[in-house]
Amino acid sequence: MNLLDTSPYYNDSEQKLGQALHHLRHEFPRSSYHICTKLGRYGYSKTDFDYSAERVTQSVTESMRRLKTSYLDIVLCHDVEFVSIDQVVDQALPRLFELQAQGLVKKVGVSGYPLDVLLKIASIQHTRGQPLDVCLSYCNFNLHCQLLNTYIPKLRDNGVATIVSASPLSMGLLSQNKPPEWHPAKKELREAVALCVEVVEQSGCATGLAEMAEHFAFSCTDADVHLVGAKTEDEVGRALVAYEQAQQLQLANGGKYPDPATHAVYEKIQSILKPFGSYTWPSPPADA
Repeated sequence: MNLLDTSPYYNDSEQKLGQALHHLRHEFPRSSYHICTKLGRYGYSKTDFDYSAERVTQSVTESMRRLKTSYLDIVLCHDVEFVSIDQVVDQALPRLFELQAQGLVKKVGVSGYPLDVLLKIASIQHTRGQPLDVCLSYCNFNLHCQLLNTYIPKLRDNGVATIVSASPLSMGLLSQNKPPEWHPAKKELREAVALCVEVVEQSGCATGLAEMAEHFAFSCTDADVHLVGAKTEDEVGRALVAYEQAQQLQLANGGKYPDPATHAVYEKIQSILKPFGSYTWPSPPADA
């Protein structure tokens, strides 16, 4: 693990991360890790977005100050579907590539949920001869949705060098706990996941739903980076163990759990979630 993801939108995440990295600077020099941050989104609503060239420069400067670094490894336009594509490709990205030429930003890219929007931006940049370095997609490769796999070749064809698959637990939907109230998944999917939780609990299986979800998502070998959120040191440790196990299991590529009973539970979960394989929720939401 050597990539740390943050954003000005994530409350005081940049400040806390910067303080922690500064405290650990002798043990972990700046060259030993990569920082990915974002710009353009500064609140929940569309009115909280600013993709202007001036704000791009200001945001990068502010992020470097908060993160206590003289450069940023990756900067992404945050949740690009909330603004017009013109704002992304004609304002934000040109300025980001200028900052890249100055050495302040190493890699430039976009993040968002709707894959068709990400592909459209990648196509425009490829046509202009300035392809994206990075594309981050979240909640599009997990136990209930595998759409990212169909888009990865298309993104590659349009020059995207690094593809990040984020949120293996689909923003908490695939955890053992009840998903957060704000989760945008439709009722039918939430009910299907609740049934999956029951199946695991009633089976007595030692491998929980969240662990199975990570085993599946982390075996998406076509993605270059897997990004997972964690609140505690224990959660980080569990995610790393799950990643290592996933490389052996290769569930997304036809692999099986060595224990037949565990694999039977996994197959039951797959059958419950199969009807939602191409389902996506609206983004941006209607109230944004």
